[in-house]
Amino acid sequence: MSETEARLPREAEELLAAAERAAAEFVDYDRDRVARIVEAVATAALEQAEPLAVRAVEETGFGVVADKILKNQTIAKTFLEDYADADYCGQRSDAVSRMLLVPRPAGVVLGITPSTSPVAAVCFKVLCALLTRNAIVISPHPGAKRVCTDTALMLARAAEQAGAPRGAVQVLSEPSIPVVEAMMADPRVKLVIATGGGAVVRAAYRSGTPAIGVGPGNAPVVVDETADLKQVAEKLVRSKTYDNGVLCTTESVLIAVETIAPRLLTLLKARGVHLCSPEETRRVRDHVYPGGRFNTKVVGRDATVIAADAGIEVPANTRILLTPIDSVRSEEPLTHEKLSPVLAFRAVPDFATAVAEARAILDAAGLGHSAAIHSEDPQRVLDYSFALPVHRIAVNVPASLGNAGIGTHLPVSMSLGTGYIGGSSSSENLNPEHFVQWSRAAYSTNIFDRFPDFDGLERSAPRVSAPRAMQEGSASTPAMPAEIARVIDRDGLRRIVLEELRDLIGAR
Repeated sequence: MSETEARLPREAEELLAAAERAAAEFVDYDRDRVARIVEAVATAALEQAEPLAVRAVEETGFGVVADKILKNQTIAKTFLEDYADADYCGQRSDAVSRMLLVPRPAGVVLGITPSTSPVAAVCFKVLCALLTRNAIVISPHPGAKRVCTDTALMLARAAEQAGAPRGAVQVLSEPSIPVVEAMMADPRVKLVIATGGGAVVRAAYRSGTPAIGVGPGNAPVVVDETADLKQVAEKLVRSKTYDNGVLCTTESVLIAVETIAPRLLTLLKARGVHLCSPEETRRVRDHVYPGGRFNTKVVGRDATVIAADAGIEVPANTRILLTPIDSVRSEEPLTHEKLSPVLAFRAVPDFATAVAEARAILDAAGLGHSAAIHSEDPQRVLDYSFALPVHRIAVNVPASLGNAGIGTHLPVSMSLGTGYIGGSSSSENLNPEHFVQWSRAAYSTNIFDRFPDFDGLERSAPRVSAPRAMQEGSASTPAMPAEIARVIDRDGLRRIVLEELRDLIGAR
């Protein structure tokens, strides 16, 4: 047993042991068996979408029940409909590139989920894992651990009743930072999917285990003179109020060209947007970012609640607090992510200035994540897309939904990669493709060499797990020599790398 395994509490040790057994069994399932499991689990998630949404709001205090119901339903329906014919079990052949592709599941996946969309995130990661024949252990945010635990257990029952290996879906009921960090570094975990704040994402990448970390957003939205302002107002309000702004894709700072700003403000105010005075903006700033630090008590709260807590009076029908700011420098707290129906506002002379300010906002926070633009000028959309260091830009659609793949052709996802720009290994909307890799059997480029037809063929030879056989030894496979085993031991490798780094930089 490694040092990492020795530090694990009993619950975590049992979860990983069971997940490893499940993954070893799951890898031999065919597409039909997997499809039945995914259908059963997605159906169970759909049936429980409403009560679980109610419980999520009750436990966390975040968001809007109706919007969470829709979010939960969307995830379930995506797997029942969009992935109904997906096959991550059988081979794929490409006669053009003359390759045979064979799927390789990760094995044991550790899924770290946030508190802002707890049920949808758990359902999404579990369904991605099952569709690709992986076992998954969910580590929920402590602020949503009760609803996440019950959701994962419900999905686990549905999976096992449909034929999934026992232990294919599990949940850490008492998550803590030390336990989660130890699990991330455990050699039985082959992939970490971390969704949350920057700290948990950095911890995932430090673990030494292959990881996809998706961190915070801070989407600027630019509105130019060519936009349909009535449509813009409707879409902005719909987006910013969806689940009270808890999605990381939601608009954070609105930047409008001066010539259309008065008309846009009039349309927004008619839809329940309260334009704050300078004094009201100061009070909101001090409440949302007291002492420059984000106040998590505002996350997903109603605009009227945030206003009352900030000490300002607003109409009872207020849906969004619009806070004009004097600059987009990083020293202005309201240019950062707010995860609430608070929207900062800037009016600028022209489109070029709007682009520059959107870039400045992202340089301060939200690199790689997302942005939005409302414009009917394709040249401006092109220029904006080149100028902004993000990997998804919602065009003329509500950003909170569009960048998450709802109402656009981006993959529907609860986790969005920020790419190299934002310190993530992926720039894409997380989807089942990220839970499986492919071995490639490559044929000659010579067209006169035959490339066979693999359609209809099924694997007949048993799958062999060479690394396990070599590590444990068997009657047919000799055990690996101790000196070689030490070389490939993960903890040992980690120590060697650290020693070499210390020597390299002169650290002591």
